[in-house]
Parts: sequence; C-alpha cells; structure tokens
Amino acid sequence: MTEEYENHSIIEKKQVVIRQYGLLDPLDWDSDCDDEIDRSTKLWNSLVDIHEEFTQKYYDLILKDERLKTAKANYEKLQEERASVVAVSAAKKQLAVTQKEVSKRMASELRDLELARREAVKVARQNSGLWWGNYNPLVRAFENARSAAVRGGHTMRRRAPGGNSRITNTLQGGADVEHLFDGSLSQVMIRPPSGRAWSAESRGERRRLQRTRLTATVFVQSGERRIVTWPMVMHRPIPDDCRVKEVIITRRRVGERWKWATSFICTRTAEPAAPVPVGAKAIAVDIGWRRVPEGLRVATVASADGLPRFIVLQRDLIDSFAFADELRERVRTSARVGLELLQATDATLFDQPYQDLLIALQQRQEGRFAALKEFSRGSFFTAQSRDVLGAEITAWRMGYTKLATWLSNHQRKVVARRIHQYQNAAIEILEGASTIIINDVKFGEIARRSPPSDDGGFFPKRVNYYRVVAAPSEFVRCLKLQAAKRGIPFAKTEAQSPVGCPECGSTSRRSRADAMPQICEACGTSFDQDVATCRSLLMQDGRQSLSKMR
Repeated sequence: MTEEYENHSIIEKKQVVIRQYGLLDPLDWDSDCDDEIDRSTKLWNSLVDIHEEFTQKYYDLILKDERLKTAKANYEKLQEERASVVAVSAAKKQLAVTQKEVSKRMASELRDLELARREAVKVARQNSGLWWGNYNPLVRAFENARSAAVRGGHTMRRRAPGGNSRITNTLQGGADVEHLFDGSLSQVMIRPPSGRAWSAESRGERRRLQRTRLTATVFVQSGERRIVTWPMVMHRPIPDDCRVKEVIITRRRVGERWKWATSFICTRTAEPAAPVPVGAKAIAVDIGWRRVPEGLRVATVASADGLPRFIVLQRDLIDSFAFADELRERVRTSARVGLELLQATDATLFDQPYQDLLIALQQRQEGRFAALKEFSRGSFFTAQSRDVLGAEITAWRMGYTKLATWLSNHQRKVVARRIHQYQNAAIEILEGASTIIINDVKFGEIARRSPPSDDGGFFPKRVNYYRVVAAPSEFVRCLKLQAAKRGIPFAKTEAQSPVGCPECGSTSRRSRADAMPQICEACGTSFDQDVATCRSLLMQDGRQSLSKMR
C-alpha cells in the first residue's frame, strides 16, 4: 500500500501570479508613518555598514596568503600602467583563480566570519525598531542585492532619507482572495468593487466602478496596529484560485510628488503543460546584434524546413535610446553646473542643519554626481524657501530636476518597449516548437582571447553601444521564461565558429568577417552567416538525437 502511494504521488507545482494596481495619495498618512520609513532607511544603511566591515575583514583574512597578495598587486599594477586588455584580463583571471583556491583552504575561517556577519545582521534587525512585517522583506532584499553585488564586484549603496520606500504585509500561510474583501484579514482589506467593474460595456462605466480603497497595515507598535487607506483603481481582478502571500505598497518619487502602487504576490496550482502539437519542429536561434537598414537585428530564427525569421529593433526605438543618451549628457552637464554653483556658495548663509548638509556636499570627493542627485531631493531644498535659497540656485534646481525626471521616465518607457517586443517575439517563435536551441556565444571569452582593436578593446565602442541597446541576454531570458511556461525543452549549444559554407562546408571567405552576406572562397556561394549558424545548430541537434536512438 505504501509503494502504491509513493508511485502515484504527485507534487503540485506552484505558479506565481502578480497583480499590480495604481494608488492615489493616502488619506490618513502622518508623521508616524514617515518615522517607520526612516527606520527602514536606517536599517538598510546599518546593513551596508555591516557588509563593508565584514568585507574588509574578509580581505584582511585572505590577503595573508602571499600568492594572492602577489596576484592582486600584479593586477593593480597593470591597471595603473594602462596595459593591454589581454594582459589585464589574464591578470584578473589569475587573481580570481588564486582567490578561489585560497577561499577553499580557509573555508573554516570564512565560515566563522560569515556566521558572525549574520549574527550582526540579526542584532541590527532586532534593534531597528521596525515592525517584523517590514524588516523581514528588507533584510531579504538586502541579502539578494548583496549577493549580486559580491558576484559582480560592485559596492552596496546607502539610501538617502526620504527616498523611495515600500511597506510589506506578509500573510502567513496565505489567504484566499475572497478574504481580502470580507474584512476577515487584520492586515489588509479592499473595499469590494461592483460586480460590473470588469464586465460593463462602457469603458467609462468600468473605470468608475473599478475605483475602490485599499486599507493596509503600515506598522504595529505596542500592540496597536497603524492602518492607512489609499484610493485604488482595481483595473483587473485577482484570479479566484489564487492564494495571496504578500501585499507590497511602494512609493517612488516622480519630480516633486510621490507615485504610489501596490502589488499582490499570489500563488496558485500551475496548469499542466500543454502537449507538444503534432508537427512541431526544433527551432534554432542565433543571438547577436547587427545594424541592418530596418534597424538593429538582435536574433535570427530558423527551423529545419522553414524560412528564417529575424528579430529586429526598429529604427525609431534605436533613436529613442540615442535620445536617452542625449538626455543623460544634458543631465550630467546640468549637474556639473550645479556642483560648481553649490561649491561657490557660502554655507554660513544658511541655518542649521542645512549648513552642514551643504558643507558635506562641498567636501565630497567621490560619487559627487550621485550625491548631488540625492541632495537636490533633500530637505535643503524642500524645507527652505526660495528667498533663502536665492534665485540662481532655485532656477538651477528646477531645470536639473526637470531633466532628471525626463530622463528617468523616457528610459523606463524605452526599456519597457524593448521588453514588450521581446516577449511578443518569444511567444511567436515558440508557437509550434518542439524544442529550442540557442547558440551559446561567450562574448567575454572572445574579447579575452582575441587581439585588441586600435581603440583598446576587441569590440569597437560603437559595437559595444549597440550591444547595450540590443540587450541580447534580455531576449534570451524572455525565450527561456516562455519555453518554461509551455514545457518546451530549452538548450544552449556552442555552434561552429566560423560556420561552414552551407554548400561545400568551407570556412574560407572572400568577404570580411563582419560583412553581410558572406561569400565562400571555395565555391562562391553567397549566404547569411546567422542563418547558416542556425542550420548548423539544427544539424548538430539532429545528429545528437540520432546517436541517442542508436
């Protein structure tokens, strides 16, 4: 009986469902709510301090090894001497290998150091004065950001007072959707919208009926729950079969005002993957970036018996990215003007604590542009009148804020357009696909092992620029996500490079390596190199499938 149960047991897969809605300004927000936000900011900054302290202890420990110390000194020397990219890359790789070996030898000491860091995090969390519903997600977010920063070699940033923030209500064990509306939850409640809110024929009537209110807990102190109410537009329902796990309320500064939103994080039982349709084919995708008359080609898609397709970012989207660069340069120019203006301003003209804030900015040596961005949003400008600030400083700040807001909104919209195009392209590509094979191109390794170009890098600057615009890894991410949803096998395979001629298999060319089309030197065949790469991937997949059958 036990064996029968084990053989027929089914592990239910969970699907995460997120619903986000816009909020208007809260109706009963007060200074005590701002105090909770300030406590969140202070806890984050305390965690940054702990991270920096233990990072220093980590390096003090591993740099006791002479081999690692020598490798580090060699890498820094090559950087200072502006050595070639190949030499610096080789030294960096050697440093990483040596550091990994040292970390393995010192595993016990490093484990004790990490345990001490985690204990310090617990103490900071308990002493923060934050409500548990807010400090648990904050610590979790910090640990995720810290892991990414350590992997990428970046530093953790502190948060300025009065900046963007979020409030989290975690519903332990989850709650049914209907409990959000019936008032049975102590943490969160939504005023039930009309039954016609999503079915009325008139769009105006639907929008009117979708207006409701969200009431949520901001914090609990001394046993008293502090709740706040936000007007909300619930433009679509939460599926009835979901269980609500978290309700996150965020505020983000846009210009001179706050923009509020709420996200409901839910789970539900995932539907079984649809069976692969009859006649489905293997699909090969070659990722890259290449300028074409229509815009920027990001990927080439081909199947064994179908015509190739190309994923192209249109020229208007490329122009939008170029305009973002122009705006970024205008913001930077305005920031230089502002720094010079504030540097020349006499701090003694202002009362405390604004005098100290200005002096701190004037004495800043590193990260001045980021510091100015936070300074322009802070109390130095918001808590003092224009008469005290003076006409010149006030005019500069108004222009700088306008440009920075314009850049932020424009960049967000342009990136969203690119992601939207990639998602739609991924859905279209996977229609009728049995499996998907991606050409696994390791651009970092190519740059390390190839001779540098005249401007100091393997990829010319313009090619690197188009790589950032194309964001090929984002397209791969969309493909992988959509394939997982449909249960379609997803694989990365390194294709032959250079790819052989589709007629004779020769790798010799009459044309340049970056020319389009390529011309075979042996037989004179003209072909698209990206399409030929996709065909070679499909042939490799076919040979592998045949060998498995044998």
